[in-house]
Amino acid sequence: MIVQRFVIVQSSSNVDGLSVVLGTMNLAGEGRPSREVAVATIFAALDAGVGSIDTADVYGLDEHDAHFAERLVAEVRRERAFVVATKGGVRRRGDAWEHVGDPAYLRRACEASLRALEVDAHDVYLLHAVDARVPIEESVGELARLRDEGKLVRLGVSNVDATQLRRGLEVAPIEVVQNEASPFVRMDPEVEAECRARGIVLQAYAPMGGWRAGRVAHEPVLRRVAQELGVSPFEAIVAWTIARGWQPVCGASRPQNARSSVCAAAIALNGAQVAAIDAIVPRA
Repeated sequence: MIVQRFVIVQSSSNVDGLSVVLGTMNLAGEGRPSREVAVATIFAALDAGVGSIDTADVYGLDEHDAHFAERLVAEVRRERAFVVATKGGVRRRGDAWEHVGDPAYLRRACEASLRALEVDAHDVYLLHAVDARVPIEESVGELARLRDEGKLVRLGVSNVDATQLRRGLEVAPIEVVQNEASPFVRMDPEVEAECRARGIVLQAYAPMGGWRAGRVAHEPVLRRVAQELGVSPFEAIVAWTIARGWQPVCGASRPQNARSSVCAAAIALNGAQVAAIDAIVPRA
């Protein structure tokens, strides 16, 4: 099977060239929906205009459920063409999520994900997290070798600081960086500056705040901006993320939530609204 090539930000419903990426962690972990609903959620996002889907080998219930999300994505991609970005370098050990960045492990992880996704090459493959025991140069170097072998097209990194990013870039071109950012978690400004300077796609995962998402509906600034726009506070966050120049990776566990996030890419905030949300982000 030869994979098709797409642009990671491809979408028909975006502002300033950025679109929403559908994240699949909520479709695979604790409290996940039925397989039927999960598949319907992915199709709903695609129908709404999403161009790419984010997953990881570790997304499942536990260490015995690895590749669950990837296999779910593969099921949908038998019928529809879209970009898939997956990640390796984290494994489950009971309740722990362990960072594993040694080259041999990353090679095995990459190849296992190829099988789970039913492709010959990954559209995008990211180092999920930096292993403190392994220099990032070694981890990125192995991904670069896998790319040279034709097993991945675009190389990315996730959960990195600016120093780690620069060190990785000394080894190989990095085209995608995925870090956490939301109104409750500050995007590392040095990482942002490095990505802008080098033309690297910067993605923001957990834009609703992850486990802090319960705060969204009660945050006065978000409620006010949403009311001005005639949208929900969650949709306002998607629009703010794009206004900041970050590509939001939005999770969903129901079709209506996926459609809402994808369509929110078409919402345009004015400068005052962007500044108002900026002001509630922690400074450090």
